[in-house]
Amino acid sequence: MRRTVTAAIVLMLCCVVRAPMADAWATPLERVEFESASQRLVSGALIPGDRIQGTLAKPDGAGPFPAVIGLHGCAGMHDTTRQRLADELVARGYVILLVDSYATRGIDHACTSSAFATFLRRRPDAYGALLFLARQTFVDPHRVAAVGFSAGAWVTLSVAEPNSFELFVPAGNLRFRAAAAFYPPCKQAMARPAIPTLVFIGAIDHWTPAADCSSKIAGWGNDGPPIELVVYPGAYHGFYYPHLQPGTTMFGHWLEYNGAAADDARRRLHQFLDRHLK
Repeated sequence: MRRTVTAAIVLMLCCVVRAPMADAWATPLERVEFESASQRLVSGALIPGDRIQGTLAKPDGAGPFPAVIGLHGCAGMHDTTRQRLADELVARGYVILLVDSYATRGIDHACTSSAFATFLRRRPDAYGALLFLARQTFVDPHRVAAVGFSAGAWVTLSVAEPNSFELFVPAGNLRFRAAAAFYPPCKQAMARPAIPTLVFIGAIDHWTPAADCSSKIAGWGNDGPPIELVVYPGAYHGFYYPHLQPGTTMFGHWLEYNGAAADDARRRLHQFLDRHLK
């Protein structure tokens, strides 16, 4: 009995100690601020960019490293997802900048009637993030990808369009090198991406249907950089977010984490980034 009690106490203490140690091993996240890109009007006038915040994480060393710009969904990005993305990508040798398009604008969410207006305001954020990274000595500005989720994936597909950067004030010949979009609203996408693009979506996603992505990509044809669509059977919107277990209803749509789909998407995302940025 004494041995059993002693073993239980030791196990409990180990668990207590392990939790803060796990936190200590997490990738450090730095809060940064930068200007979203100024938008160029047809008249020649400029709309100055807004002051935007973001979360930055980097590998040890001087670099220069390839980088990923993360674009959150219509309700922002959960802390769990933010930390996991930073941990995984920094461990693979990437700088990551997770853009927060809402904090400085006082936006709680843009999941309903304000979705399109917010989308228009967010496109300059992606380019502003690219310009910000280009000024960092530890970043290779010509090896940067955009990775977006839901509404952020809509932004991602837009910045992947040909000549989209000409709408903004560029610095030199900066462009995104590749794009990955998790459950984007494909019906809203316009021109065929001009850079390699990877799209993930759930087969039973009723918010951004997989059928919209299939038909859109088929309509774009095969001329140009590769576009890959991965559809996960039995997966709903938000399948990549571990905090969505159990699932939940959000603005009339069912969202649910799917471990098998998330693991496969993570593997494919890493392979995709390595292939195009390294």
